[in-house]
Amino acid sequence: MSDNADLDGEGYEGVDYVILNDDVLTSVYNASNVLVEGNDLERLAVLFQFPQFLEHCPSDTINIMIPEICKHAVEWTENAIMASAEALYFVIGLLIPDGTAAAIVDVSLQILERMGRGDIFDAWGEILSMIVPQVTSDEVRTKLIPATLERCTSRTIESRRLAARLIGSLADVTPAEELESLFLQKVVVLCDDKDNSVRAMIAQSLATVGRKLALKVVEENLWPKLCFLVEDDSARVRAAAVRAVARIGDAHKAEAATSNMFKTLLLPMFIEKCKDATITAATDLRTVDDDTYVMLEIFAEVYGYFLDALNPLFEDEETWTLTLNGLRRMVSCNGPTVRHWCAFNLPAVSSCCGDKRPDRIKGVLHALSTDTDVDTRATLAAGIHESARVLRDTELRGELLVSVGELMTDQNPQVRMNALSHFAELLEVMSDKEPAAGKLDKVFTNLEVLSQDSWRTQKVLAEQLNKAAPLIPQEMLCDYVAPVLFQMARESTYLVRNTSITAAVRVLRHISTIRRRDHIHSHFLKEWARGKVYWTRLAYLEGTDVSHTIFGKKLYNRMFAEEAFKMRNDPVSNVRLRLVKLLQNTIAQSWDQKLYTDALAKLVTDSDPEVKEAALECQQAVKDFKGPSPEFIKEDNAREEAEDKFFGRPNTHTQKSGATKPVALTTRNTSNKQFTKGPLPLKPPVPSDVVQSKFTGAEPLEAIAEHGEEPMANGHHGSENIPKAKKPNRKLRIACCVAE
Repeated sequence: MSDNADLDGEGYEGVDYVILNDDVLTSVYNASNVLVEGNDLERLAVLFQFPQFLEHCPSDTINIMIPEICKHAVEWTENAIMASAEALYFVIGLLIPDGTAAAIVDVSLQILERMGRGDIFDAWGEILSMIVPQVTSDEVRTKLIPATLERCTSRTIESRRLAARLIGSLADVTPAEELESLFLQKVVVLCDDKDNSVRAMIAQSLATVGRKLALKVVEENLWPKLCFLVEDDSARVRAAAVRAVARIGDAHKAEAATSNMFKTLLLPMFIEKCKDATITAATDLRTVDDDTYVMLEIFAEVYGYFLDALNPLFEDEETWTLTLNGLRRMVSCNGPTVRHWCAFNLPAVSSCCGDKRPDRIKGVLHALSTDTDVDTRATLAAGIHESARVLRDTELRGELLVSVGELMTDQNPQVRMNALSHFAELLEVMSDKEPAAGKLDKVFTNLEVLSQDSWRTQKVLAEQLNKAAPLIPQEMLCDYVAPVLFQMARESTYLVRNTSITAAVRVLRHISTIRRRDHIHSHFLKEWARGKVYWTRLAYLEGTDVSHTIFGKKLYNRMFAEEAFKMRNDPVSNVRLRLVKLLQNTIAQSWDQKLYTDALAKLVTDSDPEVKEAALECQQAVKDFKGPSPEFIKEDNAREEAEDKFFGRPNTHTQKSGATKPVALTTRNTSNKQFTKGPLPLKPPVPSDVVQSKFTGAEPLEAIAEHGEEPMANGHHGSENIPKAKKPNRKLRIACCVAE
């Protein structure tokens, strides 16, 4: 079990560590045996490794190790019992079998009964309350409800506090009628408990209970107690009560117009809290006491709930002014947590007043997007697309676009990632009546910064650019988007490569100038279809397999398929195997093409048995093919009509790829013949004779290929340590920036 296995339990006295053998660290079964048969120090060593077991072997850990913990933990020492609770904390948020959840409930109740109070009691009480949503209804009725009712009247503070905590968890899994009959009177009694921690816990649970019960029941039984708790001597109790009031009010907002409670209790309370927040936020929060800061922080958290529930009841402009001034004060205060909650609530604020009173929140969006606190900016970035739905057509449109640019180019990678995750959706929302991409030039000129983040960010960037391609102007597609996509495809992981190539194919479809489109396509053929390393050719086939869903049949065959079919003689069997898969997927598009039939005829006699077998299956599928379906013909005709209209060339489908005439490069809006503007740092301009050689194909293909080996092995995409992007490919930059 360990290097100290010859020592018995007493022999560990004075020993500070134990080294587990590899057969324990690499086997959940062996580690579980150590938990059962080992001494206390070995158990602790295994339990401390529990998160690693759960991450790498989740199924075995849940089905083997956790049952052993639940079976034996009650017999262990207090240190091991506490370590078990810490280990199970990583499990309760996962979806686990009913039997495992029931076992956790059983061991929790046993340990709670054994301990009675203390840190171990609190830790296992939290485990029990958090596992409730995964417990079956029978377990809830037979075990949890009786245990909770019993502890409601316990003499110990810890037990009553646990009961108050469990009531909040049980409210989510118990029908409203049963919840009312079983716990309503217990809740009322706990609200009057002598201990502050019990009152604070029941106030916190009331947020869940009040949302579940009918408004009439809440008005008659809970509101009087909540109003009392809001004025409690303990700041913790007051804060929990304010949170409960806000969330209950928002849950029942549909009845606000007919309920006296909203007008006589909730609205005056909100106005009073706004006044207090305005005064407190205007001071230096470093000098206020902890209780005052906690109240401001909690009010900032639930401000959106209050506003969403009560704004229909605002009868005059004075109320709007007072409530929104409170928000503006909190946004400009020197409490980072308060500002973070303001960013969290901005979508709700925008929904309530952005379309009618956008002037009242002018400057709020920009202030939060340039906030010094990273969490504030990250939270704003995660929800800014929701605010954009309301603010896109208001006087705040300009401020919104500037804020998006700030967040997309933020110095912090998490902020950039959050903003990037909804970039395509944001562009679509903002472009409803007026194109927005042109106003976000700051984002596109800094795409290279995003492309140097982790591979996950690169993958999200490629996915978002793929979705947003129809909304991005041609200039930006050619000058910024295409170069970055090809750069990421060359220098990142397998997943990023395929996603980037897919996005690049989509970009080609949305470049309306045929000359510029074909120059980028020419690079695609040279660097990828005819690349010297196999993974570039595989990536080209991946892109080709996507292109038939984007382009019409004629353009697909001319631009992509013809070059792909030539790979039937590729020296790498994996490339030929991928080509067979492409042939299988595109029978309807290319079955009548000579290059298609020639490629298939060659592959059915391939020397590689796997390629040959796949090709024979494809050949049989072609024989069984009875022609394109009416649906396919209709869809393909629609694509071709859209392409003719978009490209403005009736003869688009017969133009040969790569037959464009070399075009001299010029700068935009200047007489200088050298290219001087671009998103990527360039060396001195390329001489014109070199430029001409790139376009005319005078330079041999071998000189163009730049990659001798794959930067990262296929499938090796679990590392975050992606090397920084190299200097941009000047050849690609030139090819993509052809003057119109």
